[in-house]
Amino acid sequence: MIPHASVQGTRDELLSGPNLRLRIGEHVVDTGALRVVTRPEWPRLTSKAVAVLVELVRNVGQTVTRDQLLDRVWTGRFPTPDVLTQAVKELRRALGDDSKPPQYIETIPKLGYRLIAPVLVLDGPDSAVVVETAKPFVEAPRETASANDAPKPARHARAPVATALRWTLAIAGSAIVLAAAAIVIGHLRSGAVATAHAARAWTVSERRVITSDPGAERRPQLSPDGTRVAFAAPDPVATSRVVVRSIEPSQTVHVTNGGSEQEMLPAWSPDGDRIAFERVREGGCTMYVASSLGGDEREVGACRDVTVNYFDWTPDGRGLITAQSRTGGGDLALVRLDLDSGAREFLKYARTDEDQDLEPHYSPDGRFIAFRRGVAPYSDLYVMPAAGGAVRQVTHVASRIRGHTWTRDGSALVFASNFGGSMALYAVDVDSGRIEPLGISPAEYPDAARDADTVAYEIPRTQNQLTEISLTDERMAMLAPSTGSDYAAALSPDGARLAFVSDRGGRSQLWLYDRARQIVTPLSDAGESPMFWPRWRADGKAIVAVRIAAPSKRQLIEVDVATRRQRVLSKDDDSVLFGGYAGEPDTVFMAVGASGRNDELVLATHPGTPEESRRRIASGVAFAQVDAPAHALYYTASSGEGLYRFDLDSGERRFVTANVSSITTLGWRVVDGHIWYLTGVEVKPVVLRDLDPATGEEHELKRLDIALKDVNFSITPDREAMILSEIGAEDTDVGMFRLTRASAH
Repeated sequence: MIPHASVQGTRDELLSGPNLRLRIGEHVVDTGALRVVTRPEWPRLTSKAVAVLVELVRNVGQTVTRDQLLDRVWTGRFPTPDVLTQAVKELRRALGDDSKPPQYIETIPKLGYRLIAPVLVLDGPDSAVVVETAKPFVEAPRETASANDAPKPARHARAPVATALRWTLAIAGSAIVLAAAAIVIGHLRSGAVATAHAARAWTVSERRVITSDPGAERRPQLSPDGTRVAFAAPDPVATSRVVVRSIEPSQTVHVTNGGSEQEMLPAWSPDGDRIAFERVREGGCTMYVASSLGGDEREVGACRDVTVNYFDWTPDGRGLITAQSRTGGGDLALVRLDLDSGAREFLKYARTDEDQDLEPHYSPDGRFIAFRRGVAPYSDLYVMPAAGGAVRQVTHVASRIRGHTWTRDGSALVFASNFGGSMALYAVDVDSGRIEPLGISPAEYPDAARDADTVAYEIPRTQNQLTEISLTDERMAMLAPSTGSDYAAALSPDGARLAFVSDRGGRSQLWLYDRARQIVTPLSDAGESPMFWPRWRADGKAIVAVRIAAPSKRQLIEVDVATRRQRVLSKDDDSVLFGGYAGEPDTVFMAVGASGRNDELVLATHPGTPEESRRRIASGVAFAQVDAPAHALYYTASSGEGLYRFDLDSGERRFVTANVSSITTLGWRVVDGHIWYLTGVEVKPVVLRDLDPATGEEHELKRLDIALKDVNFSITPDREAMILSEIGAEDTDVGMFRLTRASAH
């Protein structure tokens, strides 16, 4: 690991010169000439605006406060804040940027600004320095590279783009995706995360956005030759419709012509002539196959309507492989569907009754199947022979994985994960388990062409916004709005304060919202490791949360609300997936994971002290909540089997209901001894239901015409409102890039 001082020194030395040439996004800026070189018609910039830009470049991807910018740029003076506002406006106009949504400079409300565009520091006519966001500035081995290593110039650029790469310095995109330590320290159990000094196995180039239509273009799938992309697109009649768009020239074909149903998850046949997809309607889900040119569709079988039912074609093009319950319950196993006969055959491979296996994909040569195992958000990737048999775990990240795909040569898997904080793309070597960040974020659901070096992926631009919804009438109100994504809402016991997680400051951190004063304050610093899943202590003086200490290591920490001081409650060899207080200030429960799965739910008394004692509650737990007055702990099984109740006094365990499970339920809470839970998976409407565990009786409390991704919600003390993270205006686009072996250059 490079010491921080060395990293900082490299960065400062690089940006200390009076005459810099910066490629920021698609523009080149000459700081000495005070010009945007790629816009020669634009007037010269003021020196202060350029100085602000340089400070943002020094901290690319991180929030720079207004006070910091004023102190550094207007040193020794006492300017009004308006001078900074005008400088930022000047930069945005010169770069063709817009604050809503920003592509270059993002405003962090009440804090400052953040540069979110990728940066090249042009170090002369024949060399360049890549400045990417999300990791610390790190000097890489000085090797001469070819012209293919440098980004291509914008079509209107007049200045030549440098062709030799001298330093590689970190990446992130509009949301910080990896804690610095997660990149340069720690090893996964089966392979290390690639560091800045390690030789890169993959090269990303020719990155571009191929859709820009209003609304959400979802789950892109490339044709085998990489010339066309299929995806689910917004439709005036249906929620979504499957379409195919050619890459060059851009032409769109509507594959289906169904009614008002929601269509999703297209998948290309090996010959590129057909597309399989799902059609979801109220009361059911059906798989279809249609011509890739449109029409000629036929029904091929039923699918699960309680979870996203990813599938792939068999190499011979005669069937599909997907996931289905073997027992009719919550377990999921891989199954082949013969398109001619309709017969289903479960694959015979190593698994337990508690495993949930989803999203199978055949390798390009058809010899292996990669799949995702585990209940979100605690999944990992596995590989097995196509004929079944032994299973080998490839990743050990125990995180939310949103999509994976084989590279063209079959040596690696490209996947999207938030194990470092927010969603980003990675490549994992199938043999060694070595994970390499690809520097693309935000990104979800990658798909590689079988016969081309191209990868398509989702670019999520959706913001999650905290919303208070009345349970007695139709009132709704947004809380603590920002340009970031806010989620994991947790109300204090008295209902006066709301703890939540937000990336508004650069990465996922804890924030506190005073409901009466409508004031937002940070509970953790932007420079700290990302934190998740806040839960309050009964006295309202402290919060426990999960902190990412390394790629495969998470700690349970306690934050003193008044002082913001933190202490670690978990042991050094723990990797905590979630936790909370168990009714007493000195007792917590936590789920301790191993081997990429949630293995044990434990009760810890006096945690983080030499006097700590532990009691094992259960294994294979997906989520847990305490009923403090009843001295009981409720939990859902990772196998999806349902909800259980554990009596903390007697140790008695009993099954409660199958209606609340890890795969059918968005989220649930214990409220006055009852279970309140949400149903619906990224679709409208979402329904809040009330279950009495003693009698099994339940009823509908509220029907919500909103879409959710986050499983957390809170109920106000008076039981008249709930607070959750609602999907804001969805505007997901499809991106594309070329992925090649680094040695190929």
